[in-house]
Amino acid sequence: MDFGKKFIKVATLSLLLLGGVFAIAADGKTTIQKKEKSYTFALNDSNNQVLNIKTFPQGMNFEGIKNKIVLLSFFGKNCPPCIMEIPHLANLQKKHKKDFKIIAIHVQQPMSKADIKTFIKEHKINYTVIDAYSKEQPEGYDFVDYVMAKTGWKGMIPFMIMFGKDGTAQKMYLGLRSEEELESDIKQLQ
Repeated sequence: MDFGKKFIKVATLSLLLLGGVFAIAADGKTTIQKKEKSYTFALNDSNNQVLNIKTFPQGMNFEGIKNKIVLLSFFGKNCPPCIMEIPHLANLQKKHKKDFKIIAIHVQQPMSKADIKTFIKEHKINYTVIDAYSKEQPEGYDFVDYVMAKTGWKGMIPFMIMFGKDGTAQKMYLGLRSEEELESDIKQLQ
């Protein structure tokens, strides 16, 4: 395969993965693809506050969170790396509270409201926590399925997506990350 054809295939794949609406055909011509449908998910956090998340091809908008970097963190209470990450996330939330917001989505077996509140208190969590699979969370499964389909995530945790202040997805992280790495990425987006 010559370089030109290889480049076209790589460029096409990159655009599709980033949720773009344009694709480069094999003959080198640009074609317009069908626009991705926008979805809105209403998720209840541990304080029974509703967080509306509206998707768009390159990211998500989080209702009520304006001009802030958002870290969407998928975790589990029985996941040792997830537990190890909590103090780092709490430090970052405290340090950057003016322009940074963490939304943690619990994706293991459902917890009762009392259990999740106890978990938050025990681990000194100072950011939003949502139990995706609780009985009171009718859209939790749909939201997790959407993220998996959009990103190619296979369900391994911890998994995080960092969104810029405009809601565009900027970084994805699979596995435990250091506070320093996340801090560096936050500073680049400020």
